[in-house]
Amino acid sequence: MNAKQYLRQLRWLDHVVQSKLDQVESLRSLAEKITHVPKNIQVQESTPQDKMLEIMPKIVDLENEINRDIDNLLYLKLKITKQIDSLDNDDYKLLLTLRYLNYKTWEQIAVEMGYTYQWVHVLHSRALIYFSEKVQGIDCN
Repeated sequence: MNAKQYLRQLRWLDHVVQSKLDQVESLRSLAEKITHVPKNIQVQESTPQDKMLEIMPKIVDLENEINRDIDNLLYLKLKITKQIDSLDNDDYKLLLTLRYLNYKTWEQIAVEMGYTYQWVHVLHSRALIYFSEKVQGIDCN
């Protein structure tokens, strides 16, 4: 795994968590829409309570997955934050933080750092090489 792939894990994990949160919201919305059916229903038909009982364990399982994913995200975010903070080049630290921890666009980074769009890309390439040299086990290709 190269430095860029390593750092991009944060955004990927963040998207995974958000996607699962959206799924939970959808399941909760579905559960709230289940209405009461009069008692004169046939025996073979499932009742709203049956449907609710089917949905609730799915919500609980998904919430447990989300909690595990959030734990992983927080662990990785803290680890990467420490690794970036350990660099002794302030421009590299700021650029990597803005891009990989704050999810800023290249345009936003250029404005915030006061550099041209092109220079931010040059600086980014150098920052990745420097980061991979300082952090063991990360290839910079």
